[in-house]
Amino acid sequence: MKLRNKSIIFIGLVIILSFGIVAYFIGDKMTITARKMSVDLALSKAQNSFLIVQTEIENSCRQAELYTDAVEEFAFGRELPVIKEILESDLMVSPEISARWFIRIDKNDTMSGVALEKINDSIIVKSPSAIHEKILLNQLQNLRGTVLSQPYINDQGKEIISILTPVIVNSHLNGIIGFDIDLKKFQQIFYDVKSLGRAFVSIISKNGICITHPDENLIGKQVGNHLDSSFVQLALQTGEKQQKEVHSEFLNLPVMRVYQPIRIANGRDYWLITVSVPLFNVKESVQEIRNSTILIGLVLALLLMVFLYFSQRRWLYESGKRQRAEKKHRNEVNKLSSIMESTDQIMIFSVGKTYKYTSFNSVHKNNIENKEGGSIQVGDNLLDAYYGDFRIQMKKYLDRALLGDHFLVEFQRHGIDYQQIFNAISDVEGKVVGVSSFRFDISETLELRRKAIEEEEEKVKAQLKNIKNQINPHFLFNSLNSLYALVEGEPKLARKFILNLSKVYRYLLDSNNSNLISLKQEMNFIKQYLFLQKIRFGENLLLEYDIKEEALSKKLPSVSIQSLVENAIKHNIITSEKPLLIKISVSDEYYLIVENQYQPRTDLSHTSGTGLKTLEALYGFLGDKQPVYGIENGFFRVKLPLF
Repeated sequence: MKLRNKSIIFIGLVIILSFGIVAYFIGDKMTITARKMSVDLALSKAQNSFLIVQTEIENSCRQAELYTDAVEEFAFGRELPVIKEILESDLMVSPEISARWFIRIDKNDTMSGVALEKINDSIIVKSPSAIHEKILLNQLQNLRGTVLSQPYINDQGKEIISILTPVIVNSHLNGIIGFDIDLKKFQQIFYDVKSLGRAFVSIISKNGICITHPDENLIGKQVGNHLDSSFVQLALQTGEKQQKEVHSEFLNLPVMRVYQPIRIANGRDYWLITVSVPLFNVKESVQEIRNSTILIGLVLALLLMVFLYFSQRRWLYESGKRQRAEKKHRNEVNKLSSIMESTDQIMIFSVGKTYKYTSFNSVHKNNIENKEGGSIQVGDNLLDAYYGDFRIQMKKYLDRALLGDHFLVEFQRHGIDYQQIFNAISDVEGKVVGVSSFRFDISETLELRRKAIEEEEEKVKAQLKNIKNQINPHFLFNSLNSLYALVEGEPKLARKFILNLSKVYRYLLDSNNSNLISLKQEMNFIKQYLFLQKIRFGENLLLEYDIKEEALSKKLPSVSIQSLVENAIKHNIITSEKPLLIKISVSDEYYLIVENQYQPRTDLSHTSGTGLKTLEALYGFLGDKQPVYGIENGFFRVKLPLF
């Protein structure tokens, strides 16, 4: 017993160690793969974010050009109030635009104009500020199309950048339309865009000033002191895309950062857009998977040890039960023998030390005369009545008894089975002086014994087949293979799988305590069993059942439905083109019907049918009703009586 317990512990340790080794090597490979996937995903996300920001900037420039076209076509030459109405349209709708303004330049280079500025959700109309005129004067000589100014602080203390678009009539510059963009509100646009997700965007002008940045304190500042300033300068100087994995000062996380220039306005200038996407913490994720794998190995090892322990206890219980049954059978045989000894069919005789008769009854005398073809009387040598090998065997029996032994033998003579008892006869001093013997016909007894033994053997075989089916190693290994496939991709489903697997084997262990079990318990078990099988076959394995409430209290042999379901799965094709449908129902006569589509596998040339034979043997002990099975209308159907 102690040796078996040590073996169970050793098996558990080997399983845990194996899972640990597998988790270690798989973890290294997963780290490399996950790292590459994380970088690729970050680069893809960065490119998508860049396109969103580029589109937003181009839309702002295009909007300024559309308003300029409207002024050129409909309002130029008219009074400023008409131009004011054009500039005022949907100004409140664009949160990032803080002001729109127009400055007219006449032939004498004198300037006049109008400015519309948003203050506290209201539009204030005033003349263009000195700052606007200064920006305009800096751009007049080179103004050939839409341009963007450098960031500056307006008279309200806001960080502003202006979009300048010339109003050209008859090839002459007649005025400027400006859009003032509040950089902090402009930045908020990007963080309101859900498609940016985990990406963080910053925009840097060509002279190295932050247009937008996740850290608002850096807006309008030079980037010369940043940790990645060298890459910023390289991208600004070359105008080419750069990328690097850096540690974000703002997020305090490792990020993949992409630096990509974008041409703006009339294409003579460009800004640098940087997109930072946090990288996944690969090491922690892989370590979690390693820990989960080792935990699963530990749980499986414990389950297996519990399973082996209870199987061993069950084996000891069954062994003791068989021994008690054999003892009881021997007692019945002995009792039967005693009864037969008291009848007139017993042959009795006694002989002395020289094998000569001292007495015998008529039954013995008649047997010698009718079976051996001789005649006897007191004083004759008993051995003279026999011949051949039987004479030699009889002498051995007598010699053994004369040595003081008492024993019983069985043999066949003239086609009849006999049992004969030899007893040594002793005098008052305990000295052996002869032998007494009792012989009786046990042909009928042996026939009864033979039938009893055959029935007992059949019962034991049926039980052993049932137990063997319950602990089918193929099912266990298939379940472990399915579990291994789930561990890496679907850990939550893997945990659910383990729970159902433990429930299945707990049921298998508990169901050994009785031959009959309720249909309700058996159906609950089948649902758990089918859950494990569907992990392997998916939607290619289907189950339908129609059982009335009153039938659930009926009983049937334990795991009998599982045996039929397993046979259906084992012997039929199960593919996406040919899914297997299994139906379970109860007839009005209280027969359980288990049927499946008959689509036999071609790679199985022969089946032994042991599952159905086992059920027939079990039902043979339980009553007169037997299972009925066959192929009907394209279905293999089995009908089991319920009790």
